[in-house]
Amino acid sequence: MMKKLILLVLTALLASLALCAAAGEQVITLTVLGDTLFGSNDPVSTRDYAFQRYIEQYGADYPYRELQRLIGNDDITLVNLENVFNDDAPASKSRYVFRGPVSYAALLPANSIEAVNLANNHIGDYGQEGYDSTIAALKEHNVLFSGCTEHGNHYAVWEKDGIKIGFVGVLPMYYKDHAKEVSDCFDALRQAGCQVIVASVHAGMEYRATHGDMQVRYGRILRSLGAHLVIGHHPHVPQGVDVTRGVTHLYSLGNGAFGGNTGVDEKLHNITGIAAQFALHFKDGVYQGHQMTIWPIHISGTQSHNNYQPVLVDGEDARKVMARVQKDSRIKLNPYVDGQGAVQDFVPWQP
Repeated sequence: MMKKLILLVLTALLASLALCAAAGEQVITLTVLGDTLFGSNDPVSTRDYAFQRYIEQYGADYPYRELQRLIGNDDITLVNLENVFNDDAPASKSRYVFRGPVSYAALLPANSIEAVNLANNHIGDYGQEGYDSTIAALKEHNVLFSGCTEHGNHYAVWEKDGIKIGFVGVLPMYYKDHAKEVSDCFDALRQAGCQVIVASVHAGMEYRATHGDMQVRYGRILRSLGAHLVIGHHPHVPQGVDVTRGVTHLYSLGNGAFGGNTGVDEKLHNITGIAAQFALHFKDGVYQGHQMTIWPIHISGTQSHNNYQPVLVDGEDARKVMARVQKDSRIKLNPYVDGQGAVQDFVPWQP
């Protein structure tokens, strides 16, 4: 009888200790997606196959509808926004100048996207007017935005239950002459009490399957400034992964819902990409590290043309995407498992 009583007491004590430990532990789920373009260039915008026609036909939540199992159930989703929201600037004949209507800023919350990076080579497509109208539209829809550019320096803070995540974006062409302004953004995030800083970097060579020296260099710079995660964009194709002193660097996610390319069967308009989801672990408010899951995607549900709706892939399609990412990675990645993604090892934070 006494042994049974002791066992019951020990069981209750262990359960109580487990509850106390759990009470001090928090996990924040962050999803990052690639280059996102909610619009098109002006010459294409009125055509039957333009991004705008799909939104008119299928609704505001259409672009990332097939990825909601990831981004609809996380805490926060970050994308690289490759267009401005503007109605009034004069039309451009350029193939590589992108915008969507100001009303399209509503597509971001409609698709469960809470934060965007603006530090890229398209945020200035319509000058200061286009930049200012974009900022106003994002504010109207309560979308966080960050990015250090010649048009403005912004950082963002997201908070939940006392945990603060900071966001900053870096464009190498801007950084080389404005290192202090970028460093000031990191300082401001620390002063705001951010336990984790997520740095987006727009670097690399477009459509190149492997990362280059510039991307490695900026990963080193951003780590030295205080980044806990480095998220790469610009090549428009998926590239490799590196881990250094507790910081995961994704060199390029590839495209997401990207209205700038009407085709996906062309050599340049590669159909593959990745989404990455991070479980950020905290103990009593102190960052402990993260675990990343890679989800292979195809950026369109069809291969003959772009339907602007990324889809998760599995089986052999997923393994081909992972093989591409592994080939450009200096670390050994865990394999993709159907229904679970490619779950990587826990990366402890090394202050």
